Amino acid sequence: MKMTTLKRFVLPACMVSLLSLSLSAQSHISTQAHQSIVSAVAAANYGGSQKTFFSAGEDGFLIKWTDDGQGENYQISDLQIKLAAAYPEKNLVAVYETDSGLINRVSVWDFNSLSRIYARRFTDSVTSLTFSAGGTYLIVGTATVDGAVFLRTTDGSVVDKIKSPTGILSYASTSSSEKTLCTYSPVGTISYYNMQTGRLKGKFPTAAGLSQVTTYNNDMLLSGIKDNTVFIISALSGDTIASYAASSPLILADKSDKNLYYLENNERNGYTLMEIESNDNKSVSTPQIVKKFKTLTGDTICCGTKEGAYIMLGSYSGSLFRTDSSPDTTLLSFYSLTDNIYDKICDMSPAGEDFYFLTGSAVYKSSYDSGIVNKLADNPGQTQIATYGTSLILWSKGTRRPVQLLDLDTKNLTPLFTPKSNIQSVRIFGNVLLEMESNMYVNAYHFDTQQFEKLYSGTALQDAVIIGNTIYISKSAATAPSSPLLGIDLTTKETVPLDIDGNVIYSLSCTDTVMYGIVVKTDKNSKKTVLFSYNPERHQISTLLSLADEDTDAFTCLHNNEIYTDIGNDKFFSYNLSNRKTTTYNRSASLPVKVCQNTSRLVVLNKDGSVSWYNAGIQQVLADWYLTLDGNWYEF
Repeated sequence: MKMTTLKRFVLPACMVSLLSLSLSAQSHISTQAHQSIVSAVAAANYGGSQKTFFSAGEDGFLIKWTDDGQGENYQISDLQIKLAAAYPEKNLVAVYETDSGLINRVSVWDFNSLSRIYARRFTDSVTSLTFSAGGTYLIVGTATVDGAVFLRTTDGSVVDKIKSPTGILSYASTSSSEKTLCTYSPVGTISYYNMQTGRLKGKFPTAAGLSQVTTYNNDMLLSGIKDNTVFIISALSGDTIASYAASSPLILADKSDKNLYYLENNERNGYTLMEIESNDNKSVSTPQIVKKFKTLTGDTICCGTKEGAYIMLGSYSGSLFRTDSSPDTTLLSFYSLTDNIYDKICDMSPAGEDFYFLTGSAVYKSSYDSGIVNKLADNPGQTQIATYGTSLILWSKGTRRPVQLLDLDTKNLTPLFTPKSNIQSVRIFGNVLLEMESNMYVNAYHFDTQQFEKLYSGTALQDAVIIGNTIYISKSAATAPSSPLLGIDLTTKETVPLDIDGNVIYSLSCTDTVMYGIVVKTDKNSKKTVLFSYNPERHQISTLLSLADEDTDAFTCLHNNEIYTDIGNDKFFSYNLSNRKTTTYNRSASLPVKVCQNTSRLVVLNKDGSVSWYNAGIQQVLADWYLTLDGNWYEF
């Protein structure tokens, strides 16, 4: 058994510290890498610095990397970030967030206050994102015939700048005066528009299907990649000036450059930074080697950009690397800005006045007041836990791994049953383990008899709870029966659709007599997400909290007279069932995904695997804790 006491000190600057920027949010300064692919890197281009960049990841984090090599981390979305652009001379960042399906959202953030200025949804995917040269407009390219959408940077209002549709475009840029717009369409055209009149000035055929498109050399030249070939094109005529074969090239765009830089990935032979010099607007040199780098073991660079002489690169593993464009004849190693400092907490569960914390390899017990980390047992790779008396239930969401009982006294793991399809949720109600699989099956495991029972099968099932002798199953109203909530008598198995209005109900919590949940109501004119209560005996439905938007992934957590939820996916709230007051809690650097409470303390599991501590009913964060790889707490 390993017990360690929380180290309550600020780590060295190369590790981590706390930066509180506002009363409503805080970021963390650290060298921690992204948790998944770095999807975009953008030069910050403000304050006269050429070493400040923003990195965006599919983990929803936006990180500002400053001259000292430190990263200011803040998770702005629970969706993947695919594109990012920085506002010229300001600390504003625009991002494109998507679920690669129905949700396509562009939002603009003030990184000084860590606040979202506005957000706008699009029906189709976004293909390009850039600010106009003076920062007056945010230009959003969309995968529609309408093409470019112009948003006023200050408030997000749509501005009718171009009189005719631009068509699908993958690049857009304005002149420094913002009087002319240049676009590239993957069908193979370069177009120029008068932004004062909105009229098309000229349109030229050019190479089709280019990616990583950018202009440079005072916007006289355009470059792009196709079939492992670098194309250099006259931006004024569309003619191809030169093309050069390259191994997985990555263009490092800086519009102010006269020459073009790109990075080649030569796989086992490492990376090479290349430069193509511009002799004039009609001819260029053959590619020249600037410097060579050793290969990255187990990782691959996937994105990057250049600002002045400085280059920032992002990788598939979430790491960031910095270099520059100065020539060097020695074989170099990439300078990594990032480390993987922390172990990730997958799940947590109440343990009296303490809490259980699950990582990929172990189960721990700890509390805010003691600060002691007590390793209870090894974890065989399960991702979720639930408390059952003095034991724990271990299981893994989205898999068919066996559901196991961990005896904390003997450390023995006993398999209870193996799901037949991917397990969705596990809930404990007395001596009954209620289990849902693949949004289709609701089953019960009885601890006292060790019997496994099939209770209900359907489609688009979301959650289930037991109140008395009735199991309540939430679902989509789009599937039969056409109600988002069903009641099933556990003795007779009679199924009754309940008269509740809504498209889908999910995330249920309950007492012995009352159920709480989230209902989403949408139509052509409005979208609404509601935290509601339902009293089965009185057949009474009440609205507790309401959001004028659609949120299909919020949690609920009930503790005594408080019900917690993160409707809106930014902060989390508590609703007091006695006095009907709502408390809005300030969030940490990462988004909240789960809440647990004991007598006085509230602990929030964040999406990045950290936990945040609060006094119940008090908005401010007491501390953020990360579990290190050697099983110690570090406090922010």
